[in-house]
Amino acid sequence: PWLIPDSSWKWWLAYRDAMSFRASHYFVSFMSEASAGIAGFGAYSEDKGESRGRLEVTQPHRIEIPRSLVEVVVSWNLPMHAWLKKYVFKQARKNFGAGVAVLATYCASTLLHGLSAQLAAVLFSLGLYTWVEHSFRRKLARLLNASIESKPDTEGRYKYGDRCPWVMMLNMMFCLLSMFHLAYLGVMFDQSEGSSSGYSWRHTLTKWANLGFRSHYVVSVMMFINCFL
Repeated sequence: PWLIPDSSWKWWLAYRDAMSFRASHYFVSFMSEASAGIAGFGAYSEDKGESRGRLEVTQPHRIEIPRSLVEVVVSWNLPMHAWLKKYVFKQARKNFGAGVAVLATYCASTLLHGLSAQLAAVLFSLGLYTWVEHSFRRKLARLLNASIESKPDTEGRYKYGDRCPWVMMLNMMFCLLSMFHLAYLGVMFDQSEGSSSGYSWRHTLTKWANLGFRSHYVVSVMMFINCFL
């Protein structure tokens, strides 16, 4: 049934396995949205005379064709993102700074996911990736005076906006880079035996080793360049 057969290039297989995992997440998320809707969440309020809107759990279009990995993290689970941002990230940043706040947020997320080795590896990698990406693109945006930050420029702070051709091209390159990272990070979430109970660290590292740890190397290069911007 696969559109990408087992004999394909290893990076196509990585994308296939990661996409399969994401599709199962979308299914569960949409089922939870439907259950919440049936229970009355997001329904029309007769007392206030207004609608609170549909309860949204995930945004697949922002994950499959992302502007950045930051957008992927936010759109993956909107209610959980809002909760972690309010009760973990903001509280930690207030007392310890942004770096510790990011680490604390991904630690909390790992604990909530049940201390799975593969999930911990992905989540802590995402924490590093998003921090490097956010810092790198913000500095590059200021240097070029262009809207190429992790999030769209809604305030018109830059001379060259999102509709500028070369800005669109740069953002498309970052989009493709994010898709590359998603394939790499999600490669261990396959349908092989033992996937339901979770894998060991050795399995996770073996999967990444088969891809040459290239995604981590790319982020390391971005981090090095970021230090000089």
